[in-house]
Amino acid sequence: MEKRRLVYPRKTTQASNWLLEERLRNVRKRHQPRKKMLSAPEAPPKRLSLPEPTISAERAIQMTEWLKNNFWPTDQVVQYMRETAVYRAGWIRSSGTIPMQQIFAEFPRLLDTPGMILQDFAVLYPQSCGKLTENWNTLFSSKVIRMGKKEESGLLPEIELLPQDKQGDVALQLLPKLLPAVPYRVGRKVVRPSNLEVQQAFIDVQPIGTNMVEYLGSTATEHPRVLMLGDRYCCSQAFVVINGTALEYPSLLGAVDGCFKSFFVFDLSYPKSCVQIWDFLQTVIYEIPGNESPPIKLMRAQLEAMEE
Repeated sequence: MEKRRLVYPRKTTQASNWLLEERLRNVRKRHQPRKKMLSAPEAPPKRLSLPEPTISAERAIQMTEWLKNNFWPTDQVVQYMRETAVYRAGWIRSSGTIPMQQIFAEFPRLLDTPGMILQDFAVLYPQSCGKLTENWNTLFSSKVIRMGKKEESGLLPEIELLPQDKQGDVALQLLPKLLPAVPYRVGRKVVRPSNLEVQQAFIDVQPIGTNMVEYLGSTATEHPRVLMLGDRYCCSQAFVVINGTALEYPSLLGAVDGCFKSFFVFDLSYPKSCVQIWDFLQTVIYEIPGNESPPIKLMRAQLEAMEE
C-alpha cells in the first residue's frame, strides 16, 4: 500500500505557524466539554507581594475613618485613597472570604469615586498597570483577529478596514472562541458552560437602551463582569458591574482593564466559566505570573510567531 505523504508549507516561518495552529486546534478539542473533565482553578489571581506602606498603620486607620464619612473635597479623597491603598489591600487579604458589601462598607469611596480601583491597582502593581490599554490595539488585536477568522466564519470580511479601536473590541470578544471553558465541579455536579455562558461571563453584550435597573437586579453575581451596550462592531457604552453597581468606562478596552484590576484589588477569584480568558490576559498581556494552561501556552507561542 502506498504511504500517504504529508505536504508542509515550504517556508520555515509558515511551517512553524501552521504547526502551532494545528497543535492549538488539537489542544482546544481536548478541552471541549465532551472530553475528560479538568478542574478549573478556584484560587484568586496569583498574589504578588505588596509594596511597603508609606504611612503608619495608625495614620492609615485615621484616613480610612475620614474617607468613610467624606466624599469631598475630591482632591483630598483621591490623595487619602492613594496613601491608604497598601493598607486597604492588606486589610482585604487578611479578612479572608468576606461579603463584598463588607468591603464597600469599610471603603465606600472605591465604588462612588471614579478611578479609585484603577488607582489602587497602580499603587500596588505599577509595573503592570498600563499593559492592556497600551498594547492591546497596537500589538495584539490584529493577531487575535487573524486567529479568530479560522474559528469563526461570521466575521466581517473587511474587518481589517475598521478603525484600530473597533478591531480591538472585536478581538476581545473573540477570546471566548479561542480559549473555551474548562468543565468544573460544583459539589458532585459537573458544570459544562455553553459558549454563550462563557461570553456573558466575560463580556455581556446587551442592546442599546437596556433598562439598567432591571439588568442589575436580574444579574447578581459574586464576580465582577463587563457589560457592553451595542453590538460586536459598535460599543455604545461599557461598564464594569460589581456588587450590583455599574461603573462606566469610556471604552470596552477600558472596561476590560477595569474589570481585570477589580479581581486583584478585591482579591477575588476569576469566574470558572471564563477563567482561561482572564488567565491569558494576566500572564500574556499584563505579564503577571499565574496559571498557564496548555491552550494559553500555545496561544502565546502562536502570537509570538506571527509577524506584525
